[in-house]
Amino acid sequence: MTDRTDILRVSPPLPRKRRLSPSGVLLHAPAKINLNLLVGPRRDDGYHGLDSIVARVSLYDRIELRARDDGQVVLACAGFDCGPAERNLAYLAAEAMRRAAGGSRGADICLDKRIGPGRGLGGGSSDAAAVLEGLNDLWLLRLPRERLGEMGASLGSDVPLFLGPATARMTGRGEILSPVEVHPFCAILVLAPRLACATREVYRAFDERPAPPDRQLPPETFREPPSAWRGRLANHLADAACRVCPPLGEVIDDLRRATGLPVHVTGSGSGLFVLCDDPAEAQAVAAKIPERYRPSCVVVEAG
Repeated sequence: MTDRTDILRVSPPLPRKRRLSPSGVLLHAPAKINLNLLVGPRRDDGYHGLDSIVARVSLYDRIELRARDDGQVVLACAGFDCGPAERNLAYLAAEAMRRAAGGSRGADICLDKRIGPGRGLGGGSSDAAAVLEGLNDLWLLRLPRERLGEMGASLGSDVPLFLGPATARMTGRGEILSPVEVHPFCAILVLAPRLACATREVYRAFDERPAPPDRQLPPETFREPPSAWRGRLANHLADAACRVCPPLGEVIDDLRRATGLPVHVTGSGSGLFVLCDDPAEAQAVAAKIPERYRPSCVVVEAG
């Protein structure tokens, strides 16, 4: 009998940044998982109050930045569709940095998009944070991290997350971060189905049926093996995501039946994850995943 775990894709941790030359830098922009996501009502400024434990994980977009001497920002994209350049967060981050540098700097951005959009994995926000950091280094701007965080927050609520701690409690509209320690051997089986959930639509559906108030789990909870707390997690957007995208609920049910474990939604969906105590458990759980879902599965590490 063939061992089904031998075809499981594992994504190892990669370095955040590597200099290619005096005029080039390679960046790995990680995905994120919302371990626990509580959402409050819409605020006067149009945003929802958030309280989430969020972990960066070892699934990456790959970005190469190379300096130009003509003051232009040019985006080239491979992999998943990056959308129009003028709406792409990596491009918008580079434009923000170009303005901060006085408008005279330019860059080529080669984005290899491996984190699918509309999965709640934060790929676009991570790309923006990586570009802010990368151009700050490439152009020798030496802007303080606080300034990069402010620029990131102006681009999107999740961008500051990728400039902060590897695992954090995220509050406000996403800009307030405090570090959280996660169990060191935690392994996460991520499934990114070929389903997309538009964030705006999910929040609109959430507003129609808002979640009752809830309390965040104590931060020390996450130091324990995930088997001690994976059944206690919540995502206030999960129900709305399944109403916006009904096939997502079917996938969740399939995975729960197959694995016998809690299956969670990250962000506004459609990305799903199963928490495991260590890589060996992740491999064993992956062996139970139905074959039709396996091409969309990857085992990652938190942090």
